[in-house]
Amino acid sequence: MAETTNSNDNAYWDQSILDRNLKFYVLNGILYTIVTCLYKPFSVKYIYRLNGTDSHVSLFNALPGLIAVFATIPGILLMNKAKNRKKVMSFFFLFSRIFILSFAFMPFIPKEYRPIVFVLLASFMNFPESVSTTALQSYCGDIFPEGEVPNAIASRNKFSTLANFVIMFILGVLLGIIGESEDAIMHTYQIFFVLSFIVGLIEIKTFNELEEVKHHDKEDIRILETLKEIVSNKKYTVFIICSLLFHFGWQMGWPLFNIYQIKYLGANETWLSIINITSGLVMFLSYNYWKNLIYKKGNSFVTAFATFGMALTPIIFALSPNLYTITVAGLITGFFTSGTVTVLLNLLLEVSPEKNRVVYIAIHVTLTNITLCISPLVGDQILKFSNIYIALYVTALFRFIGSMSFTIRNLLINRNSNEKCNLNL
Repeated sequence: MAETTNSNDNAYWDQSILDRNLKFYVLNGILYTIVTCLYKPFSVKYIYRLNGTDSHVSLFNALPGLIAVFATIPGILLMNKAKNRKKVMSFFFLFSRIFILSFAFMPFIPKEYRPIVFVLLASFMNFPESVSTTALQSYCGDIFPEGEVPNAIASRNKFSTLANFVIMFILGVLLGIIGESEDAIMHTYQIFFVLSFIVGLIEIKTFNELEEVKHHDKEDIRILETLKEIVSNKKYTVFIICSLLFHFGWQMGWPLFNIYQIKYLGANETWLSIINITSGLVMFLSYNYWKNLIYKKGNSFVTAFATFGMALTPIIFALSPNLYTITVAGLITGFFTSGTVTVLLNLLLEVSPEKNRVVYIAIHVTLTNITLCISPLVGDQILKFSNIYIALYVTALFRFIGSMSFTIRNLLINRNSNEKCNLNL
């Protein structure tokens, strides 16, 4: 039986366990994608169908970040004290899926309160979602050796994207058959929410099939000492600065893209499915390219390259006069999105030491949720005082600033490597 060793903890990695973990890790990602596809791509359109406004859309993007700011680190610390972390993570996953089920009851709420109630429920859902997602990112380092993490993440993302493509195609066909009947569409949303919850239960079951190869005893994290370690870790803090600069522009565009597609170009649920399918297909086909590029060039170079492509996305949107052009533009945006999503997690794990890794990741999640609280609202204000095109160009500017910070970081790392200096950037 093939085995490899990890020099950090002298643990033996049983290949059969790794293969089994990879299978369930990928399957878990596929099911998570199905859960997400059944509610998230149409959430903004659903807000408008509930008679919501652009401000509701901006709040829908911003408030979840505010919830996560106050919830992620306390939740992670609580989870770290648990004797059975997997069991606690499963509880948080279930808690999150119950919120999705609650969306099905929106039609029973008085009409004038439906948009804000939906936004608030979606926001509070981010409490268990943020904690469980953060823990899962750290958990990846417990079920795979360091050298296998990029492959595991790329495989999960690749097949999750394929699932996204298939599910969005099916949903697009179904919504096309249903037509524009408001009652029929609202009932369809209810069915989607219930199905999402049911698939979520299966998703949790696959998560519980994962087997830890690194076992961590319950321990108290001394948060003040850990924070001092984090601040003194130059490699991590430089990454955090770059990541926050980029995330500010990245997150600013999320509500603007939906507003542009739905309000300005008139996209319905079918068109939203088509746009997601186009982008998802390219994402699926490009994951192997990004995985190979990461192995060849390293995370730092790929991060600079992929985020530069992401900075082009708002400009491409602003120059797209109709939904057909937006759909074609999805070929470009999907390509760079797949690289960005893959490499940012790889780089985060790379700069986070194994000791207290979950806290390092939780700090990153918390800080990027702070930008998530602010940037969509900034975008909304720019939209109110100018127009959608200026708002998109400003978003592109912020993304370019973030991408340039990653580029400078990569150049400094290369220079230090060439000079054989260890500046721990």
